[in-house]
Amino acid sequence: AQNKDFVAWLSIPGTVISYPVVRSDDSAYYLGHLFNGKKSKLGCLFSLKSSDYRQPSQNIAIYGHHLSHSDAMFSSLVQYKDLGYCAAHSIIQLDTIYGERTYRIFAVVNMQVGDWDAATADFASGQAFQAYVDRARAKAMYDSGAAVGADDHILTLITCDRSAGGASGRLIVLAVQ
Repeated sequence: AQNKDFVAWLSIPGTVISYPVVRSDDSAYYLGHLFNGKKSKLGCLFSLKSSDYRQPSQNIAIYGHHLSHSDAMFSSLVQYKDLGYCAAHSIIQLDTIYGERTYRIFAVVNMQVGDWDAATADFASGQAFQAYVDRARAKAMYDSGAAVGADDHILTLITCDRSAGGASGRLIVLAVQ
């Protein structure tokens, strides 16, 4: 009732991440407004309309801000650069308006904007999806040990990471259902 774009609640047990997620192609709006519509540099976690939560898409991508000197939104995702932190916080909960889903992290990747489309929602074939997963694993900072098959569904969390190339640096956390 508070926001017509609401689609899910994302939480990572044992961390500060527990936020509503909206689905909208108006990313500029959600980069500068909270879930309740108030202007804020914190923004709101969002997915583009290409991410289908009902079916769901083979990859649901969620974007969120990384703010210096803050643990709000996706700022704390940078802790996943450490394998030990990942091992202790490897489960992600996504409670959607269509049901609850649990994911396990399989890759953490630093990249530059334009290197790779981490938000690809659907794939032409199981081989195309497996190629996407294999690329994520090849770019990953470490091997988490989680298996991903051609028929699996994944969740991709995307945030800025200036330590990985300035303003165009990104941190990508990928998890399998």
